[in-house]
Amino acid sequence: MSVTDAGGDKRIFLRKASGLIRTASGTDTFIYNLGVVSIGLGVGSMLYYGPAFYPQGDLIWGCVLAGFAMALIAFGFITWTITLPRSGGIYVFGSRILPPALALTMSLVEITAWLFYCAIAAYWIVTLALAPMFAALNLLTGNETFLAISETMLEPWATFLIGAAILVLSQVILSYGMRFYLTINKWVFVLAMASSAFLLITLAMYTREDFVSHLNALVGPALNVPDAYNAIIASGKENGWGGGDPTVWQTILVSNWPFLPLVGAAFSIAIGGEIKSVGKSQTVAMLGAVLIATVVWIATVWLAYKVFGFEFLGTAVYNAVLGTGITTPTDPSVALLTGILTQSPLITVLTSLGLALWMWMWIPAMHTFGVRAVVAWSFDRVAPAPLAKISETYHTPLVAITVTTIFNLICMALFVFTPWFSKIVILIEAAVLAWSVVLLAGVFFPYKRPELYEKSPLAGKTVFGLPIMTVGCFLGFLAAQFYFWTLFFDPNAAGHDPTQVAIVVGVFVIGLAFYYVMKMIRRSQGIDVTLAFKEIPIE
Repeated sequence: MSVTDAGGDKRIFLRKASGLIRTASGTDTFIYNLGVVSIGLGVGSMLYYGPAFYPQGDLIWGCVLAGFAMALIAFGFITWTITLPRSGGIYVFGSRILPPALALTMSLVEITAWLFYCAIAAYWIVTLALAPMFAALNLLTGNETFLAISETMLEPWATFLIGAAILVLSQVILSYGMRFYLTINKWVFVLAMASSAFLLITLAMYTREDFVSHLNALVGPALNVPDAYNAIIASGKENGWGGGDPTVWQTILVSNWPFLPLVGAAFSIAIGGEIKSVGKSQTVAMLGAVLIATVVWIATVWLAYKVFGFEFLGTAVYNAVLGTGITTPTDPSVALLTGILTQSPLITVLTSLGLALWMWMWIPAMHTFGVRAVVAWSFDRVAPAPLAKISETYHTPLVAITVTTIFNLICMALFVFTPWFSKIVILIEAAVLAWSVVLLAGVFFPYKRPELYEKSPLAGKTVFGLPIMTVGCFLGFLAAQFYFWTLFFDPNAAGHDPTQVAIVVGVFVIGLAFYYVMKMIRRSQGIDVTLAFKEIPIE
């Protein structure tokens, strides 16, 4: 592509306009964020890991703490996205104040995590929703065909093929444009929210006595014990699971599990240039997603404790993960336990499919995040020009979507067929670190780049005499750092396993190398890529 426009003037950006259009309403943006939060997946992971590995952690207060922290992070990103309302995630923000090589590297770390989680979500749809659904149907009906289907789906090749098909479906949907994707997203959201409401109603209609009697009747014969409920609890305690009064530290650690999905509440920073009324829409979408998810989680956890019992939830999963003691014949997920509670194959199917829908909402949304980042790189000429090619028909970057889909499929294969990513949450830990760096940069943005900040609607708005962006980003930085370190010191959630840390460091190195290689290539073409970082990104 020529480095000059039709009039012969040097062009700083790849072209004069991005080609992306403002199609997302405030409602679309809210659904986008809450879909990435994934209420159903959050419930499933919290009830699975919380009681089992944090027996002295108060999960309800953990939800409150995580919600408060994420609201602060969202506040910081709201000020960023109002100041620079463009698509591309933290790259757009960081590249206008940080050293460009660092900004690109932070962005690469971030989107590597999110694209990898597209593959994880596809994997979980198979392993945490569909396969357990068929296993539960076998338990409830005695039909061995269901068990055979479940076991087949958990074979590595079958898991990969099903997951790959799900990832390709995301590519197809995104290729038809944001308007098409957002329309589908609304319908999926309605069904997913209905499943969460259905779970709440179901739990509210039953008692602990109902669950104990149904569990003993269904699971007792398989375990050869008449009182399976109390036998599982006793077995877990013998194996080392121990409860006790909640402690502050354990409550902080268990709050990692609601915080991890809550990071999705800020994902609309990826599509800032495609949102109508960006200030109002982003504010309502981010803070609204945090609030709704936190309230639903608190209600669901309270009801689950009331019906299933904290000790049972903890010991059943503890025994299952350790592979010792006695537990349910199949993984004690919330979908299985709800099926046992109701003794209804239909409710089991509805609960499992609802969980699958919530997981699905991760995939195209996270995929979009990665796509918009690489497109923004290309606009600034630090990535190959074809990545920013926009379809005139669908106003969507088809090349970037295809490239990121290939990356998703590679991640899927690595996760299914290799042991390298056993501590998958460490990638979110790295992304949270990248977020904190950009939020810290936002503290100084009004002072370091006043020529850009003064063009923002936030110019002149202060809190205690300081620019509102400075205050918001500082609070967000503190919250992001808090959760980076709690994740760092929590081996159950993320930790700092040397192999996993080496993978993250490798991504940092690749990012730095990529920037300097592209800078040399552009210099040989007579293009100074640093000029773009002095301007507001194109719209």
